[in-house]
Amino acid sequence: MALLKGVLATGFVSLVLVAGVADATPMARQAAPSGTVRVDDGTLQSQIASSMKKSSLAARDIDVDVKQGVVTLTGKVRNETEKAHAGQLSKVSGVTTVNNRIEVDPKIDQSKIDAAGDKTKTGATKAVDATVKAAKKTETAVQKGVGKAEQGVGKAADKTSEAVGKVGDKASDTSVTTRVKAGFSSEKLLQDTAIDVDTTNSVVTLRGTVASNAAKTRAGEIARGTDGVTRVVNQLVVREP
Repeated sequence: MALLKGVLATGFVSLVLVAGVADATPMARQAAPSGTVRVDDGTLQSQIASSMKKSSLAARDIDVDVKQGVVTLTGKVRNETEKAHAGQLSKVSGVTTVNNRIEVDPKIDQSKIDAAGDKTKTGATKAVDATVKAAKKTETAVQKGVGKAEQGVGKAADKTSEAVGKVGDKASDTSVTTRVKAGFSSEKLLQDTAIDVDTTNSVVTLRGTVASNAAKTRAGEIARGTDGVTRVVNQLVVREP
């Protein structure tokens, strides 16, 4: 009888253990999703950024940020098609969610062109200023020179003035500015003055400080007499004695 009770007790314990294992198995499967491969965020970010550079989006400034498998995209593109394309490139293995916060700006290409144009205009203005300064230095050397040396320097000054004139052959705002500044460089009333010349659509605006009303008037006359100028806005200020 005692032997029978022992066998029954052993069988009961075995059933409890088996049931416990059976209950634990679904729990373990739920905690670890099947087929999931965890990839670190840095690798995902590098992979997505590389795909962007190799695609038609290479010219766009798109920022890729990855945290715990969640991708966040920011930046600007030209249209919805480019935005959708960026989202598709971000859906790589290991990514759980893509937050596409990219802005659509149809004028993004024109903005870049305008920015490049501004840089070009700035560079051209600096070149003009350097040429005018060289002309002034040459003119000073002419005044100090004597005899043949003076004649030689004079020829150099003529060539410099001629070069300035050639730069302004093309009727554009930059060439108009060049010609106006060149005219100022040979006027005694405007010596040792800092006059800023800005040309927009052939309208010249003069800013800065001059020594007298006569200098201000003369600067306006030179600007108005320059080829390509349609109007002059004289904002020069006369320096008080």
